[in-house]
Amino acid sequence: MRRAPLLAAALLLVAAGPAQDPPLQDTEAFERGFAISLYQFDACGDPLAGRMFRRALAERFEHCPFSPEARSRYQGRTRAELARVRERMQRIVEENGGLPRELAGMSTTCHAQQASAPYRDFRARLERYAEGSLPAEAVIPAACDAADIMP
Repeated sequence: MRRAPLLAAALLLVAAGPAQDPPLQDTEAFERGFAISLYQFDACGDPLAGRMFRRALAERFEHCPFSPEARSRYQGRTRAELARVRERMQRIVEENGGLPRELAGMSTTCHAQQASAPYRDFRARLERYAEGSLPAEAVIPAACDAADIMP
């Protein structure tokens, strides 16, 4: 008769399905991708590409199994980063009389970057995403727990 409780417990485990992984907590790679996009696109004079990338990034983030706390933290941090960068870009524009030709830390000018084949290919993918003909995962194929999620 002892078998009945054990059998019942085993059946309950099978019926419940496979154990689920705990929700993801670390949003740092998504945050870094968000911040880099503000410089790579917006500060280099292509804010439309920046908005398209961040929209795809947000959609990709939504498809990931992050905890509610991680989601809330990500939203707060990206809002703060956007405000910080907008203020910084405003100062740069005022000091330089417009957007700079190149940004500190860049190995090339903004114009050369945007004229490159990889940039043009990525920009075309962003446009197809914005039209609805590509999913966010085609723009940002990295896994949800990847170390880097860069434009």
